[in-house]
Amino acid sequence: MPFNLPRGVRDYGPSEAIALHETISVVEEIFKRFGFYPIMTPALESIETLNSKVYGEESTKEIFLLQDGESGLRFDLTVPLARFVAGRKDLPLPFKRYQIDRAWRKDEPQHMRFREFIQADIDIIGASETKSDAEVIAATAKALEALGIDYTIFINHRVLLSSILDFFKIPASKHPTVMRILDKMAKIQHEELISQMASAGIALRLAEDLFMFLTEKKTNSDLLGKISGSLGGETPELRAISELLEILMQYGLRGKIEIDLSLARGLDYYTGFIYEFVSFHEGKRLPTIASGGRYDNLIGAFSKASLPAVGCSVGISRVVDLINSGSRKTAANIFVAYIAEEDFPYALEVANSLRESGKYVDMNLHKRSISKQLEYVNALGIKYVAIIGKIEREAGKVKLRNMLSGEEELVAVADINKKVR
Repeated sequence: MPFNLPRGVRDYGPSEAIALHETISVVEEIFKRFGFYPIMTPALESIETLNSKVYGEESTKEIFLLQDGESGLRFDLTVPLARFVAGRKDLPLPFKRYQIDRAWRKDEPQHMRFREFIQADIDIIGASETKSDAEVIAATAKALEALGIDYTIFINHRVLLSSILDFFKIPASKHPTVMRILDKMAKIQHEELISQMASAGIALRLAEDLFMFLTEKKTNSDLLGKISGSLGGETPELRAISELLEILMQYGLRGKIEIDLSLARGLDYYTGFIYEFVSFHEGKRLPTIASGGRYDNLIGAFSKASLPAVGCSVGISRVVDLINSGSRKTAANIFVAYIAEEDFPYALEVANSLRESGKYVDMNLHKRSISKQLEYVNALGIKYVAIIGKIEREAGKVKLRNMLSGEEELVAVADINKKVR
């Protein structure tokens, strides 16, 4: 009887793991092109760090605590980064880091939502100008583009949202709760949202008016004009949004960029811009694939000195599910097969030569007929086979077969690189 996995986690078989690693490789390459460099932090963080309330009271309930009573699994990669930066005085600023790693949340498992997941984070620490926000957003967008993903970027500003809540006479003490409710707008029914607002002490008519104001569909320029008129003039946050949109235009991003006044982001540490990257399938919005924002006060929670900071996180696990590229069963693009045992030394020599030239090579390692070897190749979906028998061995060549077309030719090992790409 097989053992069952805990709820909210999963195995990655060869196909899924190949897609996962290749996705990570693409994202990492784009991050490096934008000048980000890696750090690594431990999966475990101290209870003191995890209970620092920088996540927000609701999010701390989703942290996995260990039995030692001293530590727990990290909830994301941002708070460990803040703790890391706060303890280092030798970092050049701005500090542009990326980290691709696992995180854990004791959340209720849903479609494309797991308790263990892989994130790819980029952050800029020590830069407060809008240029740094734009750089983080653009690097994330370019990574998704490199993976062939269509996306829309939804942008808002936490201070602007707070000003709107003030405009609707919602007490400042209730802003964090209301923002956490707003963060669920794409995930739960409208009736449930209203119910949660009522539980937070917000009158039904007020909640309905707020939702109508926040979700009205307009162009970016019309939305900025609407808010300016409601708030009595252009605020610094409105000017910042206009500046961000203008800078992002210069990156030549392929995706749409839309202001979304209802966007809140559930974590309490955000202080400025917030954004989400979303894909759609047949008109239906899919779970968020990347998100982030500015968190200028977070590092100050771990240090006497506060530093401005902005970052974004790509949900690698979700991206792999989205691109659905898990069809390959092996990374090998050529298989070395041989007919008789006396052919093995030459076959190994050929395999080693191909590996040295950069090919991903599998080869036969136990006694079986050539037909069985080819069955194995077909099962793994490897396109090319280098077949070696007495004739090939004595000629110092291989019989190269294209398994898709069935074409064969006798070629020198040095010429295989021209054939197999």
